[in-house]
Amino acid sequence: MQSVSEKNEAKESGLCVPQDRERRLALEKSVSAYVARERLVPPLTGEELASHARCATTVAQADPSEQAYVAVLLNNALWADMIAGIPYERRLLLLPQCLANTAVCQADRDGLGLLCAQCGGCSIGVLQAEADRLGYVTLVAEGTTVVSKLLTTGKVDAVIGAGCMDSLRRIFPTMNAHAIPGQGIPLLAGGCRNTETDVAWALEIIRAGKPKLTERATAIEAVARTVRAWLDPASLEREMGVPNTDAERIGREWLMTGGKRWRPILTASVYEASGGDLAKILPTALAVECFHKASLIHDDIEDDDDERYGEPTVHKRYGIPAAINAGDYLIGEGYRLMAAADFPGDIRAGMVLAAARGHRELCMGQGEELAFCRRPSPVTESAVLRIYEQKTAAAFEVAVLVGAVAAGVDAATCVQLSAFSRAVGTAYQIRDDIEDFRSVRGRAADLLSMRPTIFLAVACTSDHPAVGAALGSIWGHDSAGRQRLIEAIEEAGLHTRVELLYAHYRHETERVLSGIQHAGLKRLLRRVMVKMLR
Repeated sequence: MQSVSEKNEAKESGLCVPQDRERRLALEKSVSAYVARERLVPPLTGEELASHARCATTVAQADPSEQAYVAVLLNNALWADMIAGIPYERRLLLLPQCLANTAVCQADRDGLGLLCAQCGGCSIGVLQAEADRLGYVTLVAEGTTVVSKLLTTGKVDAVIGAGCMDSLRRIFPTMNAHAIPGQGIPLLAGGCRNTETDVAWALEIIRAGKPKLTERATAIEAVARTVRAWLDPASLEREMGVPNTDAERIGREWLMTGGKRWRPILTASVYEASGGDLAKILPTALAVECFHKASLIHDDIEDDDDERYGEPTVHKRYGIPAAINAGDYLIGEGYRLMAAADFPGDIRAGMVLAAARGHRELCMGQGEELAFCRRPSPVTESAVLRIYEQKTAAAFEVAVLVGAVAAGVDAATCVQLSAFSRAVGTAYQIRDDIEDFRSVRGRAADLLSMRPTIFLAVACTSDHPAVGAALGSIWGHDSAGRQRLIEAIEEAGLHTRVELLYAHYRHETERVLSGIQHAGLKRLLRRVMVKMLR
């Protein structure tokens, strides 16, 4: 049991756990009602979780010292339905070693943690035996390193963890940020020896289950592996036929070359998260990749680039006429695949319309970039951000919307998905500019090539004398001035402004995500955001 000093310390730190079980049940009921009334959908950011915990504490008329406990209850209620729909064998139960009664404990300890002998001297054996019976992965260990490894390998989809309030307060916001479903079982007593938990409540959480998820929990890593397999020669031949002509051979070869496959992965993931059968979206995902690879062929010609993915570009290998033709072939093949996909006519029309709009936006953005390259002149931040939105963000928007439309997602959610794609795509491009500017190899390559970048736009609004002098020489067609501009940008500290713009668009991505009411999509897009912007 807690000593008086430990209870006072917990109260002062705001980490109190009510000792009366009826009080805990009353708070749990109040918090669950709050989550339902506010229509909260996981995952929440750390700030959102803290804000709602404050409100729920007030509504429940709880003591301020119980706010962290209320936050755990709120987190549990948010994820309850999703975790209940995840098979037991895909869940991890994490128990703390401090639950062991050190006076009688007979357990051994290895590199991972405690190996419970289930001697009956503490609650660990009871909880682990029930979890093992159900099929859980169970660990009795301290810290989160082992948990992180299990999550990254894809062996578990959710975590139920018992721990002290301080540990839960630190761990679960991080899990929410990575869209990992999790529930916490707070220890009733503090300290690191012979602690306690509400065993009956813990067993309720462990046993919670339902036959089927109402909203799909998509594992993006598994989808990525499937999509990459779709792009192997045998799979492409089944979907696109045997390549008999030069255009087909060049296009097919390029389709299989390099890249992270973000766009078809997004299409397939959004479709599955929205309730679709992954295999059905195969031709449509290939179409999205055809559009992307065609745009790269044409982009490399227009920029006269020599390499892509560390290999000669298509036009350097086969000549410009053949490369243009191969790109056009991939565009046509993409629309053929999409128009012939196994969906109702109105769904196919919606997918083609989303792709065509994105295709048009891409060309408009590329046109603005080419116009600048022909006649370099001062450029504004808004003009550059518009190009980013048209070129990079619109491509992500096509990938996301095509998957959503194929799954029959409602129009209001599609509007939110468009806003998400625009924000995350713009943030992604700004982050790419930051990495390019700071890289050792090819340092500030886009700026040296006089493409409209956000660094150039920020420089154009600067009153720093060195920046102004370097810009003047650039507009006078002094190529050496480009290197001086890079040095002047660093001297003036203009990278701070670029980082603020990146933070703004990342925050905008988070804001849009907060409004999405589909838990499966929200969880997926949170993970997409983390992967794209990490």
